[in-house]
Amino acid sequence: MTIEIHGHGLWEIALLASSLGILLGHNFWLIAGKRGAPREERLRVEAHVGHHFPAGESAIAPERIADFRLISSNGEAPVFDYRVEGTALVAEVTASSEGAQMAALTLHPRPITLEHEQFARYIDEEDARAAVSPDFQPGVAQAAQHEIYSKYAKAILTAESDEVACRVVGQKMEIVLERSPATLRGGGRLPVRVLFDGEPIAGVRVSSGCDALHSGGYASHIRADADGRAEIELPVSGYWFIRSHYIRRHPDSRIAEWESFWPSVTFRIED
Repeated sequence: MTIEIHGHGLWEIALLASSLGILLGHNFWLIAGKRGAPREERLRVEAHVGHHFPAGESAIAPERIADFRLISSNGEAPVFDYRVEGTALVAEVTASSEGAQMAALTLHPRPITLEHEQFARYIDEEDARAAVSPDFQPGVAQAAQHEIYSKYAKAILTAESDEVACRVVGQKMEIVLERSPATLRGGGRLPVRVLFDGEPIAGVRVSSGCDALHSGGYASHIRADADGRAEIELPVSGYWFIRSHYIRRHPDSRIAEWESFWPSVTFRIED
């Protein structure tokens, strides 16, 4: 059984779940929803957690939000108007009259404790054995593993082509598009760069998927090169996500053995 624990510096039991996938293996993303008003002055943005993009399985609690911003050619503005609706966290933002818009959401770090077998399965699912070796060896009896995980999401909300879609927003770990999705169609390729603390990070796995492929599951996995770059194949039109994962030893072993980072970005490729 998986145990998630949280608190103000204390390892307190908060949630019991029946599988790792219910808890840590979930992807986290922002997507552009339907327009919120007949005159299209408001735009709906939804935050989802789930296995099958873009459907959500559970809502992000509002108190978990550390930073929520709307970014356009006119600058940045904080997003405060959000609420939980069913399995989604929903925000209503003002639609730009010109140019692209992007939303960026950062969640507060959260702790988790996993038994050896659960941690090993999670590491295998993320293809991250090299990142935890030699400190963690699957199959070798070890104590439960404590981890602090952080999640970051971005979404390109509008189809206009300008530099906003490729802007670095300053999340601790983020996936930066190096070409506007508005210039692409199904069958194209999208170059991206993965940054950590504003610098390229090499070797992390970059995964992608589309609502029109594999029931919203993964379509491909690729490793970022030495410059943090990867090129994503987009064989079909539809809503796409790109996500990554990075795990390392926590700098303070009194807090946890590990810390992990989970960035994503979503966008639509038109027909």
